[in-house]
Amino acid sequence: MEDSIYTALKKRIDALSPLTEEEWTDFSSKWKHKTAAKNEYLLKPGQVEGYFYFVGSGVIRVFGEKGEEEINVGFTYDNEFSGVYDSFLSQKPTDLYLQAIADCKMIRISYADLMNQFDKYKSVERWGRMFNAEMLIGVSRRQVEARSFSAEEKFKRLVKNSPHIFQFVPLKHLASYLGMTPETLSRLRKKVR
Repeated sequence: MEDSIYTALKKRIDALSPLTEEEWTDFSSKWKHKTAAKNEYLLKPGQVEGYFYFVGSGVIRVFGEKGEEEINVGFTYDNEFSGVYDSFLSQKPTDLYLQAIADCKMIRISYADLMNQFDKYKSVERWGRMFNAEMLIGVSRRQVEARSFSAEEKFKRLVKNSPHIFQFVPLKHLASYLGMTPETLSRLRKKVR
């Protein structure tokens, strides 16, 4: 796991901006191991996100609260980046939770270390810029989906883009993420099968 998580991270970095061996050695040394037990909170409202995560195994969710209701914003699993990214970039307190919903093994880099790497290496800064562009495009698509897609269209899109998510994330969380009741999601799953 220890070597494989760094191999997976390198593959994700190099896909956007390849690093030299020297750059990779320095950059990867800043990412430190972190584990989280199922249901453990990594961040709560009022705190500032100090880390950017890369998940090797497990599942993390980002969610907020509206009264008694939890509103799921996103999920991260194997070989994906995670964190409350707006709080991380702004270094301002969040109103969201970051929670492991399965036992997680990951690596993380601190805000100070990542900013230092951006300043030190143009290739790392390029990766950050391209990653941010991907994130912005994803958020824009998600907003369109949330505002204009029917429940069935949202479900079909999730099945197409992330079919494996149903193995990792409880249906109540997926229903919240899609903006529907668990009963509606269950009905759609039966209908589409």
